[in-house]
Amino acid sequence: MMLNMDKLFHNFSFCLFKKSVLLACLLASFMVASNHAIAAGVTPYTGKKLTQASELAQNDHLDKAIKVLTSYDPKADYDKAFVNRVLAIYYWQAEQPKSSISALRAAVALKALEPKVQWQANRMLADILYSEQDFSHSAKEYRNTLAIKYTPSAADKTQFKKDSNEVYFRLAAAYYQQQQWAQVRSAVIKYQAPDAKKRLQALRMQVIAELRLKQWGNAEGTLSNLIRLEPNNKAWWQQQISTQLQQHKNQSALETYSLAKKQNLEFSANDYKSLSQLYAQNKIPERGARILQEMFKAYPETKTIDNQKTQAYYYQMAREWPQAMASWEALAKRDAEYYWPLTQLYIQQKQYNKANQVIDKAQPYAKKSEFSLAKIQLLYRLEKYNDALAEAKRLNEVQPSDSAQTWIVFLNNKLQSQQPEPSQDGMTS
Repeated sequence: MMLNMDKLFHNFSFCLFKKSVLLACLLASFMVASNHAIAAGVTPYTGKKLTQASELAQNDHLDKAIKVLTSYDPKADYDKAFVNRVLAIYYWQAEQPKSSISALRAAVALKALEPKVQWQANRMLADILYSEQDFSHSAKEYRNTLAIKYTPSAADKTQFKKDSNEVYFRLAAAYYQQQQWAQVRSAVIKYQAPDAKKRLQALRMQVIAELRLKQWGNAEGTLSNLIRLEPNNKAWWQQQISTQLQQHKNQSALETYSLAKKQNLEFSANDYKSLSQLYAQNKIPERGARILQEMFKAYPETKTIDNQKTQAYYYQMAREWPQAMASWEALAKRDAEYYWPLTQLYIQQKQYNKANQVIDKAQPYAKKSEFSLAKIQLLYRLEKYNDALAEAKRLNEVQPSDSAQTWIVFLNNKLQSQQPEPSQDGMTS
């Protein structure tokens, strides 16, 4: 279940990101266009080149705009950085992401832009790296973006807060794609989701990271939030039960299961079976057996011999002897080979008369030595000592063993102790 959920979320998050990257780049292009006229930091000649390239780009001549800027080599670091930043946007619009990445790297490496523009360029570089599935370098550039010392003006403060928050989400997503679970959680818990949709995305990443890290307590809390957002998603309920069992919160797990049923979630046969296995693995086999019974009721076709056998074992593991015997009895009626475990259970539970009624039916399905030893024990418990001794002797002739010989000695002594002692006049008393 976890792997399927992982795959679905990976595909969804990547598609979402490609759209958001495009929007970020377009926004940046508008900013650059408006900055051309007011970019007082660049030299007049650089400003002229930027204006020329902008006019070409606006008239759908991106190739010519790119040629204008690539053929120009400004001297000042600020001019170089600014030109490369504009060039990166044109490359992106021309669907040349590798060239866009190269230009942005050149721009940010100079560290010559104003802090705000440097921050935007660095974030754009990280976004494009992510869109190209270079998740390792993308994460690095998101970290670099967050490390830039930029104090926004009062007018920019709200937007900067929103943008910084978004970078934490994207950093978590980049770590997620690399399955670096500790880093995913560290980044995503710093993210403040602006709406329910983004909160759901963040919580999905967070819970998968916590489950991978086996942080059962943290995962339990995250799953509670997911259940509140998606109460009809049975995967969250199942994972919640699993995390509670991992913490030995058996009562909490049972309550969660009960709430899931009240939610009218439709459990498939596989859901029932997985849940029963989960309880058995966490040393609550009795609950596992009862869930199988619910499965049989909901899906009668699942009452196969194999599933009934699993249920019988679960009842036996739980020491629920009446239910275990009933389960083996039902199985034996369907397939005679189950008379053997039924016989063994009858003897174990001192149901000797019942065992005597079925033991001969079990003989073809048991090993010779095991069957004979069970029959000797049964005959002894029924106080049929002569029959038990005869069985022990037959076993010892066919398969000599210490067990058979011990029974022979024991039963001979038992029979001798029951013989009446002779009186002094030679008559038995």
